[in-house]
Amino acid sequence: MFGRGNWAILGLNKDSLEEFKANLEDQRLMLAVSQCAASAVTRHIKIDTIGLNPFSAPRLDEGQTIDLELEGELARYAASDAETRGNTTLSDALLAMENFGSGEPSFQVHPSLPWYGFWAVSNEWKDVSDLASIKEQHSYAALERPYKFLKAVDKKSVDQDIRGVTAAMRKQFPVLLDLHEGRVYVENSGKKTLQVLKGVLKQLGMEVYPVAWSFNRANWPATILQKLHSDTQYAGDFEKRADEATRFRPKEIVKLEDSELESVVAHFFSMTQLPNELWVGLSTPAQIRLHATSAPIVAKAVTSATTLLGMTEESHLLSASLTFQERITFMSKKGEERTFRKEVLSIDLNDQINLTDAGAAMLRGFDMPAFRKDIQREIKHSKQVPSIEEFWSTWLHQMSNAVRTIEGSFREILDLNGDEKAGIVPMQAAPAEESVELEVA
Repeated sequence: MFGRGNWAILGLNKDSLEEFKANLEDQRLMLAVSQCAASAVTRHIKIDTIGLNPFSAPRLDEGQTIDLELEGELARYAASDAETRGNTTLSDALLAMENFGSGEPSFQVHPSLPWYGFWAVSNEWKDVSDLASIKEQHSYAALERPYKFLKAVDKKSVDQDIRGVTAAMRKQFPVLLDLHEGRVYVENSGKKTLQVLKGVLKQLGMEVYPVAWSFNRANWPATILQKLHSDTQYAGDFEKRADEATRFRPKEIVKLEDSELESVVAHFFSMTQLPNELWVGLSTPAQIRLHATSAPIVAKAVTSATTLLGMTEESHLLSASLTFQERITFMSKKGEERTFRKEVLSIDLNDQINLTDAGAAMLRGFDMPAFRKDIQREIKHSKQVPSIEEFWSTWLHQMSNAVRTIEGSFREILDLNGDEKAGIVPMQAAPAEESVELEVA
């Protein structure tokens, strides 16, 4: 978190708040959905799981050692359905553990707003050895030839003899719940992971529903990209830099005296001012189609993108990275008026902006570069470091603002009227896309 990443956005019923708060106080339930329990299930039953840790303690499950017998009891309890758990008597030792979080303070990231956060930990039971090298060694020793040269029957024999070393592999990602606006932000783009996470949230009383980016236009991502590029400023400067890139090495290109303009042509191939006074720069990697029926070409350098887009009248963008900027004017100590560009947020725009199978609207390549600089500047000024809770709540607050900025900007670019419902909107979920609860047979 706090850097460039891919975020999935889900809808959240704000009326779930009271049930959710009550469940946070239920120690037995919080133990069942904890990472401490999920890791025990993965190790004992050898299946994939997702468990939760509080936002301020990403490795809380490792707080104390659990003996094997107690861990087995925990695995069986967590793997049971809700009805079975209700009829199960738990050891006092399990509830007394400090390896899991419970209670609203462990998960609320703002003292007065209904904002919550936690770490979701994905546990996979998988082979962690290099199985190919084990097969090769066994073939050399037993059959005196490489594995590739074995007969089918011998390969089958080797495969049966070889057993890889398996272990629980963990990956964790932040989850932010905004029950004021009704949204869940998950820094993960795995369809299966998101579906299982929905099941965990359901156990906590959260009613999650699918959402998607929608702007009532066919192929609207490409339309936005084309509109931005056609309205670009500094077109002549972009073309000049692209021409120089074909004749000189990067170190031989003479930088412009105007440092602001040099920064623009060095990092972007388009820069457009919106009616809301924000500027949007297009950068690479970008996909460009030269003709309506031709295959897309990936441009890795901004100068290549400029060249490709000027090759034919039909050249058009299919994807690119967008950077939103504020152009700020200030007076220097010498009394001179100067300007600089402050990057507000960045995202990748393409036809994968919705993860339809998981019912999620995506923020791919999302970052807020000013976030770190602003906090570091505040620390330097106040001589105080914010709490972990403040880091999380500030990120959630600014992410919500960023989404609103994107929604509003795209509406302006597409010239939508105020009555048209657009942005992140609820979508109809097919029966097959319903949330998958974490079930263990």
